[in-house]
Amino acid sequence: MNPDAFTTALDRFVLELEAQSESTQEAEDRPLYNKFIAKTAIILAKVRQDKPTGDDVAEMERLFGHTWFKDKEAYTKIYSEWDTFKELLKRSIHGMTVNERLFNLGLMDDFDDAVIKGDEFLLRGVLFKCFLGDENVEAIISQELKKNK
Repeated sequence: MNPDAFTTALDRFVLELEAQSESTQEAEDRPLYNKFIAKTAIILAKVRQDKPTGDDVAEMERLFGHTWFKDKEAYTKIYSEWDTFKELLKRSIHGMTVNERLFNLGLMDDFDDAVIKGDEFLLRGVLFKCFLGDENVEAIISQELKKNK
């Protein structure tokens, strides 16, 4: 993992948020920018401290999924910068095993808890945070839940 590349991508994301916030004509959008900046500050601090960011990245994705900016062009620019960070993260874990991904993203305990509980929904959520494809997720769920029977 290259912390400089991650911090640069997050810095660009914050600067894009700031630029869009300052130029928006949509008053309803302004508080949304603050939510994104606050979440990004947490992710940026964790990246700088070399701490896991798996749950934080997932929370940011949920925030994007549940947020509707009135200014669609601003949303596109903002998401493009976020996507750059996310792609760096995906590339940094690309060759890793599932266990390595879980460890590096700080999701090992969540995974173990989901397996112990036999909670397929929870297990699926943890595995998607690891940027695994549908086929891999299904195979791992099937394998892990069989072990618990």
